[in-house]
Amino acid sequence: MQSAIALIHHERREYEEAVRIFTAIHKAEPFRLEHMEIYSTDLWHLQKDALLSMLAQDLMQHDKTSAVTWCVAGNCFSALKEHDTAIKFFNRAIQMDPEFPYSYTLLGHELVVTEELEKALGC
Repeated sequence: MQSAIALIHHERREYEEAVRIFTAIHKAEPFRLEHMEIYSTDLWHLQKDALLSMLAQDLMQHDKTSAVTWCVAGNCFSALKEHDTAIKFFNRAIQMDPEFPYSYTLLGHELVVTEELEKALGC
């Protein structure tokens, strides 16, 4: 239920409130992966690099085979303006789960930033 409320706040661009709820969810369930990619995007929007880095580290320790984990790590490097690394991580997320659409979304955004527009269109 709480994650649904956080997602509503995310969709309404109420990132502070979404982060507040997602932070509580992550604290209560540190091994949970569901919607953590959205949480990381909200942290990215708010430029909360330290929290984003901690989330990425937590998820990397938990499950390196999840597309969600690689999306969170990619968002972390994107926030740090390390676009090439972010692109590698989003590609890794796609390798982990080609059916996870958010990986393509994040990769497309990153490719736009690096002005690789033709590749971005493919995402």
